[in-house]
Amino acid sequence: MDRRADLAAVIGAEAEGIVYLYASCDRKGAYPDLTRPDAAFHDRFTGHSHVPEPWARRDFAELSAANELDLARIDPAFRARWSPDLLALFARLRDLLTPEAWLDCRTVLARSADDLP
Repeated sequence: MDRRADLAAVIGAEAEGIVYLYASCDRKGAYPDLTRPDAAFHDRFTGHSHVPEPWARRDFAELSAANELDLARIDPAFRARWSPDLLALFARLRDLLTPEAWLDCRTVLARSADDLP
C-alpha cells in the first residue's frame, strides 16, 4: 500500500488505479452485482465503499478474466477445480468484457461446446 506511487511511476496512474481496484476489491461482495451500474465496491484495505465508473468496471472485469485465465492456463488442477465457476462468472460479466476476452474465457475454461453459455 505504501508503494502505490512507485508502481504509478512505472505503469502510469490510470493503470495503477485499475490494479488497486482489482487488488482491493472484496470479490464476494462485488461479483454478484458487478454488472449493476449502481453497485458499490467495498475496498477491503480501507473498509470504504464506492461506485466505480463504468469504464472502471470494464477494466476490473478484463483484469479479473486475464488473471484467472493465466492461472487456468498454467495450472491443470486449478483449471479442473475452478473452470465451471469461472466460466459462469465471466458469462455473467460478459457485457463488461471485450469480445476477445469473452472468447478467451470460453476457449480456456470450457471443457466442451456443451459447457458454453
